[in-house]
Amino acid sequence: MPILRPSAPIARRSTSTIRSWRRPIRFPPRPPGTKKLPDNFTIRAYTEADAEAVVALARELQEHEGRVFDRLKPPESIGRWYVDGLLKEVQTHGGVLLVAANGNGIAGYANLLIGLSSADEPEEVPYTFAHVSDLCVGTAYRGNGIGQALMAECERRATAAGEKWLRLDVLAGNHSARKFYSNLGMEELFLTLEKKLM
Repeated sequence: MPILRPSAPIARRSTSTIRSWRRPIRFPPRPPGTKKLPDNFTIRAYTEADAEAVVALARELQEHEGRVFDRLKPPESIGRWYVDGLLKEVQTHGGVLLVAANGNGIAGYANLLIGLSSADEPEEVPYTFAHVSDLCVGTAYRGNGIGQALMAECERRATAAGEKWLRLDVLAGNHSARKFYSNLGMEELFLTLEKKLM
């Protein structure tokens, strides 16, 4: 599974029992062909001990997306400031920075924001939604259902918070990410078009 950077989320579900940071949860049955999360992994809230691993994953994400969008900063420029930014988003909007962890470290992370509002869009009726601002699974762990499990936990938490919609952003040229999200039931909602002028 590729490294993915969303702005809102979704993932296939797993029948395995996964521990959240508070209590075990059971996901609905997996669609045919989806992978089960390895038993030795848990999805839990980020702790300060995870900072270095999340920075390393964010650098992988930056490198991957830099192949699709050439205006990103170089991966080595991503540092602790990036994690601090994710945590600030969570503090401002509500939500949680989640990690997929096992005894060997962190395999992936997802940043879930809850309670974002249409208030800045005067032509829209008032509503709120949840948004996954980042989703990343390390290269060595892709294809094991970890991204699906992170997205399922984001969806579970958003639903528990009373949100009706879950969003994310994805680069148009990141075809593997778009297919991943589509398989999770995500549909295109907004499109940003660009024309090079010089």
